[in-house]
Amino acid sequence: MCRDIREKELERMDEELEKRIREAIEGGANDLTPSIDMLNSLIAKSWGDQPLTNSSFEEIYKKAASTNVKIFRNKAWYFLAAAVILITPLLFLFRSGKAFKQTPADSSILVVQINGKGYLSATGSNDRLALNEGENVGKGQVLSTDRNSILSLSVAKGEAILLDPETDFEVVDGQKKTFRLHSGKLLAHIHKNLKKEDFKILTPNGIVEVRGTKFSVTESAEFGTQVSVLEGRVAAIRGSEEDKGEQVLEPGQRIRLNSKGFQRSFLTSSELTELSEEFTRLKVEEIPRDTTKSFSTKDELFKEYQRFERVVLTDKTSLEGVIIDMDGDFLYLQTLQKEIRIPRDSVQEVIQVR
Repeated sequence: MCRDIREKELERMDEELEKRIREAIEGGANDLTPSIDMLNSLIAKSWGDQPLTNSSFEEIYKKAASTNVKIFRNKAWYFLAAAVILITPLLFLFRSGKAFKQTPADSSILVVQINGKGYLSATGSNDRLALNEGENVGKGQVLSTDRNSILSLSVAKGEAILLDPETDFEVVDGQKKTFRLHSGKLLAHIHKNLKKEDFKILTPNGIVEVRGTKFSVTESAEFGTQVSVLEGRVAAIRGSEEDKGEQVLEPGQRIRLNSKGFQRSFLTSSELTELSEEFTRLKVEEIPRDTTKSFSTKDELFKEYQRFERVVLTDKTSLEGVIIDMDGDFLYLQTLQKEIRIPRDSVQEVIQVR
């Protein structure tokens, strides 16, 4: 009696599984759809251009029977179910080792440090891999941080991004330095020789275009996009077709963007202090940079940075070049020969020569 009940229950489960496989194969959506999609890609290599999905169950059975693939003589769903169960983990490992980890050879985006746990996934995929320090990431990859975790990225020489906990950050185009902040918060430290189109952060509510600066961007479904500027200038552009106006932010300013519009304000003294303290986590001297870069002439240096400055020191001597960065203790000056570090308390004034 018990055995009969058990066999009937197994038959019922078999029929239910067959039904779900049929549904997924013939274009429906259920919990087996992702596995069927992956199986489709694998089988397509041996079956030519006939897709697995959006075909009838009987067509697939007939196709399987005509190949050299050995299957059970009963219903085709035995083959399919076994393939779904056995191949899916292998496909995941295959994708883990290649698709997720494939990065353009010339990618300059480097995972410098992970405090806690960081993850990597492909755009549009729910599959995630643990991220490791020293890895390069590139176009189409999404970086995520766990709760109480922080991720530090080197975008290029002298440029760094810090991802706060529970942040999802996508590399849209690593070479053009275009990124998308899906949710969470980031701090960015960008050197001062960028044209505004050289660094962009896309959000659900707009675009943040950057010239050399220190700024933060926060994105949440509840409050929208918030941009706060510590140093330099940032342009915020709403994503709405009705209002594409550019709002340029100066140091100490903030803007909120959402579906209703934008709201500009000044950071309070306590907020400015808090933002400044946050940036102590992004130490300029620890950001990878090329300090040996040299130029043949002043015109060549000016062409690269679009400005030329003279730094007058307290001892009445002066140095010429371009201030490409600064922190609380030093100015970083690119001269014709190399980059040098000047203590801020030794600087009397900075003169814009060109």
